Amino acid sequence: MEELALTVSAGRIAAGEAYLADTPVLRSHAGTQPDLFLRWNAMPVEARSVDVVVHLHGFSQQGGSMALSEKVGRSGLDLSRRARPTLALLPRGNWIRHTWYDFPALHAGGLDALVEYGLNCFGRGLACDRLILTAHSGGVMPALDIIAGKARRSPDELHLFDGLYGRDPSLGDPFRDLATIENWLAARFAGEPGRPGALRVVYVDRQTGEMSRAVAALIDRHLAAADPALRTHLSRRYRIDRSAVPHGYVAWRCAPDLLADPGSEFDWEKPF
Repeated sequence: MEELALTVSAGRIAAGEAYLADTPVLRSHAGTQPDLFLRWNAMPVEARSVDVVVHLHGFSQQGGSMALSEKVGRSGLDLSRRARPTLALLPRGNWIRHTWYDFPALHAGGLDALVEYGLNCFGRGLACDRLILTAHSGGVMPALDIIAGKARRSPDELHLFDGLYGRDPSLGDPFRDLATIENWLAARFAGEPGRPGALRVVYVDRQTGEMSRAVAALIDRHLAAADPALRTHLSRRYRIDRSAVPHGYVAWRCAPDLLADPGSEFDWEKPF
């Protein structure tokens, strides 16, 4: 276990970040070191729980030689506008071949283990309060695999950035993951408003429009069945948006807004 070097002043832990190598949870993933990036915002020393954000990156033109820093810059893991104490984790995926990565080590409880490892690196006995799972491009379908698996806890929020490609039709129903999203939505809506959730999907129509619109239909059904007094509020946090920026910039542009407020409206006129 690698304990982080934290800067403490006037009763607060300063914001910081670190790269870690040889992460036990990720030992089966092929690729370069370091294999885990952590970032945290400023928080009180007495904090006993934090929100945890896990981001799954997409494919890389660098293939198996990809440095994790390549994905940090485009991840959108900007915590500067987030008020709640938060730890963000970006694990390096498993290089399969060519440009492709997946995240098999995070299945069957692996995501829980990664979150626990990240918290333990703080060495302060922190617990996870809210869990937010974000993913871009080729990381989105692995995120759905994780949700469909045996994780101890399900994410409170899902932020999916232009990665709802569907599956290879030769392997069966290309949109079979809609059942996973439907089950997750049912659980989240059942917890409203006591424990708010969010599903934000941002898509580029040419690539992921068809499945994204199918997800919108699922959201619409849940909104229609919700308490009318809550619908306007819920519709801000459960929605899909068509991207006004290219594929490679979707997470970079949108994630900071959603980490500040999952009901954010995107100002596409803002320079990027």
